[in-house]
Amino acid sequence: MSAVSRLTAALAVLALLAACGSEKSEPSPMGAAVGTLAKATLSRMSARRAGGEAKTPAAPSRAEIEKYGMPILRAVIPSRGADALVTISDRKGPVVTWSTTDGTTFSLRDGVLIQTRGLGPDLMSARAPSLGQLRQNGGTHQRVYYFLGADDRTTTRTYDCTVQVRGGESVTIFGRAHATTRVTEECVRPQGRITNEFWLEGATVRKSRQWVSGLTGYIDLERVVD
Repeated sequence: MSAVSRLTAALAVLALLAACGSEKSEPSPMGAAVGTLAKATLSRMSARRAGGEAKTPAAPSRAEIEKYGMPILRAVIPSRGADALVTISDRKGPVVTWSTTDGTTFSLRDGVLIQTRGLGPDLMSARAPSLGQLRQNGGTHQRVYYFLGADDRTTTRTYDCTVQVRGGESVTIFGRAHATTRVTEECVRPQGRITNEFWLEGATVRKSRQWVSGLTGYIDLERVVD
């Protein structure tokens, strides 16, 4: 099964479990929220295979998501048509791991992506900047990515990165506006370049676009509920 199929199946399974897991007679808010996103993803992928456009169901409301009563992160992988609400499966100090029910996980250190599992060729680990480094306009650092390839061999990519603090920017996530500071991290190596973006709200990475790998591309993350 392809990585795209696994992620799509994960959305459908997550929606089913969330809907069936409630002991109440009415559907759980999380079931409705995840179900909406799962249907949207499946609809988009079906339309893509058919060469057409899909009607995207309305996104769940913030009230529906907050009723779930726990931290929620939205993870979107544009290259794969994947769009999911994920919850915390593990926490070790500043490193928080978010996961779907099929075991696909994203590990973030203070909001900065350092590891994935379940995407096929995964980001095994990363030497990534701290939030302090991302706040230093003009600051430089090295970023190192370690990948597991299709042949199960680890490869390394090293980038020289420069931070640019772009200034204040308001972002709206599920109907709530957040006053953030936008930061870009421009990273280069002889074979190419990547750009990571972060929207910082105090000590929280409220929103980000971070590079995962050459096959996956970027992942968009939004911290919906703290």
